Order: sequence, then structure tokens, then C-alpha cells
Amino acid sequence: MLEGREFQIYTDKKPLNHAFKQNPDKRSPRHLRHLDFISQYSTNIRNVQGSTNVVADSLTRIELNSITKSPFLNFSELAKAQQNNLETQKLLQDKSSSLQIALKLCLSTNSDLICDISTDSSRPLVPESFRRLIFEKLHNISHPGIAATTKLISARYVWPKMKRNIKEWARCCEPCQRSKVQRHTKAPLGTFSLPDARFQQIHIDIVGPLPPSDCCIYLLTMIDRFSRWQKLFQ
Repeated sequence: MLEGREFQIYTDKKPLNHAFKQNPDKRSPRHLRHLDFISQYSTNIRNVQGSTNVVADSLTRIELNSITKSPFLNFSELAKAQQNNLETQKLLQDKSSSLQIALKLCLSTNSDLICDISTDSSRPLVPESFRRLIFEKLHNISHPGIAATTKLISARYVWPKMKRNIKEWARCCEPCQRSKVQRHTKAPLGTFSLPDARFQQIHIDIVGPLPPSDCCIYLLTMIDRFSRWQKLFQ
């Protein structure tokens, strides 16, 4: 319904205001594709402050004084597990902890949860039996890295040695092991024997990223070590 109509785009991403005025050679092909798609509808982009962008930020900026329902966690069972967990009860009575432990009402189950109130949002204190479930539900959304998963979970829940647990579980995640490199090893510099004929040794490398040319930003280089003959492929 937007095609063929004149309208304005309001966004709190200030760099987008000047996106169509900058030199396209400085942008990656991915950015150029995105801008080309947006330009098919409108290039009239205006900035609005994030604090006043209440429509887009209504869910992320909402403030509550109580705990609401979780899509995958039964807070009634969590409250019972907290009452039966010695570690949780010790933290509730520990006055020297950096956490500010207090009881908060859960509206969906009408039960009191032991939470940390030291941050802007109340974070339930999670017993050991629920920790792996919370990790799997949040990490499996998009399989982010260790740091991003820790930030995602710690904003909503808290438990002792959380970072260590998340690090171990993320490294054991099978989809992450298949698609991500955990350790970036660097091979040491080596030596090559001198060639005595042409095309005995050919060195291949990739040069880039370079300014876009025919939508390409990398060059494949091939060099014969004996004759120094070079060949470039775009």
C-alpha cells in the first residue's frame, strides 16, 4: 500500500538522514542494496529522538513495578523452586551481597518471586534447575555469541556464576560449533624453497575490501614466484 504514495519516514537512527547524500563509493554492496530498496518508496527520511519515539520503543521502554508473564517460564513453579533452594534462601538473607534481593509480586501467578532490584527491571533469582532452560530458550532465538547471550540473559535473570555457565553452554552449543569459529588461530610465518622453473610455485591471495567496481570489492591475485608474472581476477 506504500508504493506510489508520498510519505515521510521517521527514525531515531540519525545516520539514515544523510544516507542518500553521501558518496556511494564509501558504502558496501549490502548497504547499497538496502538503500536502493528504501529509495523505491521514499527518500524523505527525518530524525526523531529515541525518547520521543514512543511508538517504536513502547515495549522496550515500558516500566513495571511487578513481574509479568514469561512466554516459556512458569513463574509459579519458579517461586516454589526458590523456596526449596538453599542457595536462593542464603542470598535472600545475605546482607553483604552486591545484589539487592527482595520479594516482588508476579501478576500472572499472584506469587512472590525472589528478585534482584539493583537494576532498572526486577530480575528473578534463578535456581539451578531452571538455568539451563532459560539459557536454551534465549540463546536458541538467534544463537548469538557468548557476550551477547550473557547480556541478553543477565538483563532478565540473575544467578551465581552466570557468566561461567553461559560460557560453558554456549561453547557446547552444536549449531554454534557448526557455524562459528571459537578460536581464531594464526599460522606462523613459513619459508619456501626457491623454484627453478616457471609455475612450480604459485601464490594466491585476496586483496580488499576496495572501492566498489561493478559491485565487486575484492580481487583474487595469482603470482608465479619464479617469473613474478601476475594475474588479477575481479
